[in-house]
Amino acid sequence: MKPVPRILVCDPLPGKLIEFLRGKGFEVDVVQSPPPDILRQIIADYDAVIVRSATKVTAEVIKAGKRLRLIARAGAGVDNIDVGAALERGVRVVNTPEAVSNAVAELTICLALSLIRSVPPAVESLKSGKWEKRLFVGRELSGLTVGVVGLGNIGTLVAAKMKALGAKVIAYRRNVNELRKDAERLGIEAAKSLEDLLKRSELVTLHVPYDSSTHHLISESSIRLMPRASYLINTSRAWIVDGKALLAALNNGVLEGAAIDVHYNEPPREDWEWELIRHPRVIATPHIGAQTREANERIAVQLAEKIIAEFAEA
Repeated sequence: MKPVPRILVCDPLPGKLIEFLRGKGFEVDVVQSPPPDILRQIIADYDAVIVRSATKVTAEVIKAGKRLRLIARAGAGVDNIDVGAALERGVRVVNTPEAVSNAVAELTICLALSLIRSVPPAVESLKSGKWEKRLFVGRELSGLTVGVVGLGNIGTLVAAKMKALGAKVIAYRRNVNELRKDAERLGIEAAKSLEDLLKRSELVTLHVPYDSSTHHLISESSIRLMPRASYLINTSRAWIVDGKALLAALNNGVLEGAAIDVHYNEPPREDWEWELIRHPRVIATPHIGAQTREANERIAVQLAEKIIAEFAEA
């Protein structure tokens, strides 16, 4: 008789997923967002671990996982997992990028419209008892030149939605051949380079994975390539943008505004982070890109399918 696989859930996940896995015979324990040193102490008793973005699965944690054969990431990015260390030890890493793509894409559109129409300050102004209608003269997305950096699952959806709203969309991805194919399929323009996109876009939105090649992809020098009074949106990973350079560009009037759903520290703890979040021309949300009921349902279904398939192969 096969031993019952044990699964450790480390971050908030739909209760439906946990109930379903238990119903399929898995033993499931929940420990909320353990730091790496705690996770390292308890991982040895588990065959699989499920995380979102808060829990870090380091090389040391993976090495301590004597029974570990699967790391499941509920969401898109896997930058909180040492994938190389997992591969070295024969531990599979799976994620669910398709489950959250539409949720993140829709938040991006929401942030874009809120940013260019100054919705948050207009709301706060009226709630404070003021009637400052003439202060809030915004821009229209229709006709605006929007640069989409990255054409993966999320970037493709953002580009399509922006185009449907009448924006002139320019896109960039590192694989030039794939970029041309995707641009033709979507009916948008392929940028000659990232620099080309930045120079011509009035609003830039970022949808690339985080790795060593994308660290501070948007730096002080690249921000200065953007037209004056333009906008920047980041719903991917904070470290893709030099946050201090972004703050300086806002203070110096280089950028008209920015919207960020991702942060260097989550929750933020450094003074400059809070200065950026509280900046009058910044819309900041607490990493809610994937936080929809529909996305959580899709995560539950897709993760369950991948976990069951993995252990069915044993």
